[in-house]
Amino acid sequence: MMDEPVPAKAVTEDLASGHLVQRYDRELAGLRGIILDMGQRVVEQTRAAALALIEGDAAQAYRVLDREPQIDYLSLDADEEIFRVIARRQPTAVDLRIVLALFRIASDVERAGDKTVRIANQALALGAAEPEPKEGPDEVPSAELRVLLRGLEEHARGMLEQSIEAVARFNVVKALGVFENESALFEASARVRQHLGQDGAVGLRPDRILCLLTAAHALERIGNHASNIAEQVIYVAEGKDIRYRNREILIETLRHGHAF
Repeated sequence: MMDEPVPAKAVTEDLASGHLVQRYDRELAGLRGIILDMGQRVVEQTRAAALALIEGDAAQAYRVLDREPQIDYLSLDADEEIFRVIARRQPTAVDLRIVLALFRIASDVERAGDKTVRIANQALALGAAEPEPKEGPDEVPSAELRVLLRGLEEHARGMLEQSIEAVARFNVVKALGVFENESALFEASARVRQHLGQDGAVGLRPDRILCLLTAAHALERIGNHASNIAEQVIYVAEGKDIRYRNREILIETLRHGHAF
């Protein structure tokens, strides 16, 4: 006989406190632990990949590539744990919502990890294009561009870190913080594109511009994945799928406790 569904608030509070009331409490806690581990690793990967790109540190790029399989293995572990929970417990209602949300979160974390590999590869490509880097207008990247890329990376990594913190306790406030940082992410990305779109992009060759644009887009996508994760936190905590809701209205609604 299956457990009776319980209110979403009760379940999320139990998950947050570590005192789960469901029969499969350990399985859900273990699954969430895998995802949190993945998330922290991807945050570190983002930092390392950005260093490789901005500072031309090839060692950081190779470190990202070497550590990527660990994230892939954790992703496989998460998938296996999700299938095990569904097969053994046949969750319904709120419990199924939690499992589905964790599945989607794991997918977005893994895809964010893929973006860090893309950035690392572009950093290595830049190094190969300039075997003897020189100071001056042909520097890769220029001092001004480094500042812009660093700002973009900080926004993307900050959003990802905040989204993982939101998952740890299905924290709506943390999730809303991710949404509120989206405009700053887009503005930072636009500034990088605008800089690289200038005539001659301060003397950069087209192949270098392409590398930098690809890396910048990957950083923006990491921020996008963080937003997707935050959406799933809201899905669990509030019981509403808000993936296509207007952000400004959503933030206002949840900040002031209004009904959807």
